[in-house]
Amino acid sequence: MRYLSCFIICGAILSVTPVLADDTCSTSTGDVVLAARTPQVDLYDAAMGNRVMTMDADKFPGCAPILGRAANMMLEVSVGGTKYWVPPHMVKYRFAGSLPAICRNLAMGSNETKAGSTRGLGEGCPKPGGK
Repeated sequence: MRYLSCFIICGAILSVTPVLADDTCSTSTGDVVLAARTPQVDLYDAAMGNRVMTMDADKFPGCAPILGRAANMMLEVSVGGTKYWVPPHMVKYRFAGSLPAICRNLAMGSNETKAGSTRGLGEGCPKPGGK
């Protein structure tokens, strides 16, 4: 009997509990910032620019489309109609599709396969010397 009364009371409590917002942004397509990850999010005027504002996490817009990505991994988003850049470690984000190749000049030198090289290293990058 004790379990039955708890079942009825717990069921009543759960039935009036509000449903939490969709943090997967299932209705958004493309690259999107889901939500703030840290208690505050720094907003920058450019990818390598100056911090212009710090916004509390509860005021940061969720499901904001990513307008651009910089080489230093900063993400461009629109907040209140103004474009800002945010550091990726301060937000939860989702990229749709495949990511572009990250091309770097490596100290080890040539374009030839070396023993112990990582699969995919340099795929999609231009080869130096036109080879």
